[in-house]
Amino acid sequence: MTKFDDIRPYHDDEVKKVLQELLVDTDFLNFLGRYHSPRLSRYIPGVVRFFVRRFLKGQLGNVSSVREFQQMISSYAKRIVETTMTQFVFKGIDSLQANEGYLFVGNHRDIAGDSMLVDYALWLSDHDTVRIAVGDNLIQRKFATDIMRLNKSFFIRRSEEGAKKVYAALLQSSEYIHHSIEEKQSIWIAQSEGRAKDGLDNTDPAIVKMFALAKRKEPLANTVASLNIIPVSISYEFDPCDYLKAKERYAIDAEGSYDKPSGEDLLSLVKGLGEFKGRVHLNFGEKIHGDFETAEEVANALDRQILENYQLYQVNYWALKLLAQQDSSGPFYDTWQALGASVSFSDTSEYEKRMDTCEQIWRRKWLEMYANPVVNKHMSRCSHLTPI
Repeated sequence: MTKFDDIRPYHDDEVKKVLQELLVDTDFLNFLGRYHSPRLSRYIPGVVRFFVRRFLKGQLGNVSSVREFQQMISSYAKRIVETTMTQFVFKGIDSLQANEGYLFVGNHRDIAGDSMLVDYALWLSDHDTVRIAVGDNLIQRKFATDIMRLNKSFFIRRSEEGAKKVYAALLQSSEYIHHSIEEKQSIWIAQSEGRAKDGLDNTDPAIVKMFALAKRKEPLANTVASLNIIPVSISYEFDPCDYLKAKERYAIDAEGSYDKPSGEDLLSLVKGLGEFKGRVHLNFGEKIHGDFETAEEVANALDRQILENYQLYQVNYWALKLLAQQDSSGPFYDTWQALGASVSFSDTSEYEKRMDTCEQIWRRKWLEMYANPVVNKHMSRCSHLTPI
């Protein structure tokens, strides 16, 4: 037993046993069966489970290490890129050293897709894949937990209660991150807790404070330098979960809270991976450095690169224009006044069809999610203003 056993990814010597357990996990087999053959699974679930298990045995039978597991799923990542994207572009990997460990801090839009694409880009470039930081709020089904740990995920225990337990959980996460970087194992972590469902990508200084917790007696600038922190920007032309995010944000504004149905995170994970995204852009920035004294300074340094490297699409400007037409003042109106003259549109019918799939009462939130990146990026370039 080590102090990281309850949060770390699986080791190679654990892979075979976990895979054998997955092959007899009825919940897992039913989930895959419903995804691939929803109608048959309703009427003959046992038969569907049989064929799913037989298929998986063929795929997983010779897998005995984490690398072999990731080699297998890399083919699925390739298929997702080819079938759900019209273009996938990644930049900035050439400046990374193959034998170095980095802490990639990225904006977060998709539960599994963001880290999958980081891994896929690294894989294509002959770099090792990352250890992925995942909140323990996603640990709802054992099979999902097993698959994430097989794919080099580690868990940040956010559900702890009481000051001592919360502190201990954050310290453990911080120590594991430093331990990984010292082992030359890179990590991907989101810039704030949860996905940016409003389209506003801002780094939470609390994340930076967690990084520093294990080295709290050292100057912050030294800790930041030792972690090799790289800002990462990912932008999707279309978000497969856009209407789900709009629905949640509308409920929070209207009712003060959102009662998330059981299994919605798993639904979002599946939709995010499997549905259309259009063009996707991934940018690895430059290692941050400086005489940082506060977590806020580090967060601002991350934000500058994440926002500057974020790729905007026509749909973002189209959403901004519609909101500016609804408003007579405010950030959407002001940003469109500043930028609108330089923007022209070709065919917007695809955007209109996509918005039509969203309930009328949620559409303002839907538009904000697509427009906010334009506002955020524009305001970050105005040195006298703070990004919203």
